[in-house]
Order: sequence, then structure tokens, then C-alpha cells
Amino acid sequence: MDLIIDEELFEVDKIELKNGTTGQKILYKMDHVYLLGIPLKIYGFKIIKQTNKYIIITMDDTKQYRLLKSIDRKFVDEYRMPYKSFINNDVLRIKKNKETHYTEQSDLYISINNIKMKNSFITVQLFTI
Repeated sequence: MDLIIDEELFEVDKIELKNGTTGQKILYKMDHVYLLGIPLKIYGFKIIKQTNKYIIITMDDTKQYRLLKSIDRKFVDEYRMPYKSFINNDVLRIKKNKETHYTEQSDLYISINNIKMKNSFITVQLFTI
């Protein structure tokens, strides 16, 4: 069963962090249930580059893009420096779980699921699901 958060019901204040062994896990509280990560379906994306391990996309300035920016802003406010935004120049770099080849017509599901220290920066990791 796949559970994807309805963007219309999404609230940034329901994001919580839990310390893990190699970083912090991102939790999303839905009523009395916690989801590990923030699962979303991405709409209206354009593929910039794709390898077997990553898909790099850009998005138009849509409601969904503004939602992703608000999630990123929460982490900017939480960590200040040396936080590295997961949206750089309107580009998202998403690690693939499988060697799936995506097209711009594909359904693209992601999970924003943990925070790690990488190369002296705090980074949020995005994965396909």
C-alpha cells in the first residue's frame, strides 16, 4: 500500500524530527499516526538530467512547488547555516530507489525522509518511491 499525502491537507507544522544513528529522520504526523518521511506525488516537472542513480528535475512555480519551498524553508529556519537547500536554483536532485527510466509523463513519487551531514553541510535527502 502506498500512502501519499494530499497536498491540500498538508501542514508544515506537522513535520517532526527524530534522532537516528546516522542523522535525523523526518516524520509527518497524521492524526495519531507518524509517517516516516513526507511522501508526495510530483506534478508538472521537467527532466534536466537522469542517470541510473539520480533524476534531476525542475518545476514550474505551482502550488506544489511552493509547498516544497515551504518545507525547505522550515529546515532553513531550523538549521540556519550550514544547511544546504534541497531546491537549488529551482532544481531538485532526487535519488532513485530503482533503475527506473522516467519521462515527463511518468508518475513521479518522492519521499523527503532524512537529514544528514554531508561535506560539512546539513542536507535533506529525497528518494523516489
